[in-house]
Amino acid sequence: MCNPPDWSLGDKYLRENAPELAAIVAKYSPCTLKPKPESEYFTILLSGIVAQQLPPEVSQALVKKLTELTGSPISPKALLALSDEALMQTGISAQKLAYLKGFAQAVENGSIAMNSFSEMSDSQITKQLLQVKGLGQWTIEMFLLLALCRTDVSPSADFIFKKQLQKLFKLPDVPKRGQINKLTEHWRPWRSLAVWYLWLKAGEDDKS
Repeated sequence: MCNPPDWSLGDKYLRENAPELAAIVAKYSPCTLKPKPESEYFTILLSGIVAQQLPPEVSQALVKKLTELTGSPISPKALLALSDEALMQTGISAQKLAYLKGFAQAVENGSIAMNSFSEMSDSQITKQLLQVKGLGQWTIEMFLLLALCRTDVSPSADFIFKKQLQKLFKLPDVPKRGQINKLTEHWRPWRSLAVWYLWLKAGEDDKS
């Protein structure tokens, strides 16, 4: 497992370069995000495929059933060793099961090199993962930010983040990708940290 970034450096950078975030950083720091072990990468991304267009509680139940068959964390080899009949009994759709097996095969044959992610750039990882059917932009951005703890992810597919940007900059509409990049340019190279704090703020806003 990689060491976590020194998030305190990001706190200092954002306080000095993004005055609109100063109060948010002061309220929600320090960041507690830590990278996930490499052994969990496959399960995390697999869970993203299963979760497509499903409520969280449903997708979590499906992944739990799958884990009961394969062991935890789920490995590509363990998944591929199961018959289609056994996999279908978990309740995961046939299309998603095809996506999961395709993903597992790509990891096994080396076209998805998860053991090399620590040496790869965000764009290189994204390019590899976009080859996997069922893995979309949002899932990959969440993986980069939450599992790998890459420091400069701006998840333009995440609605909660976009709504917080709209509030922060008092925009008439939810911003799109190009506008998000312009608005957050001065947060580089610590955009992930800003996103994390904005998520915490969103959770608090929901409670009020």
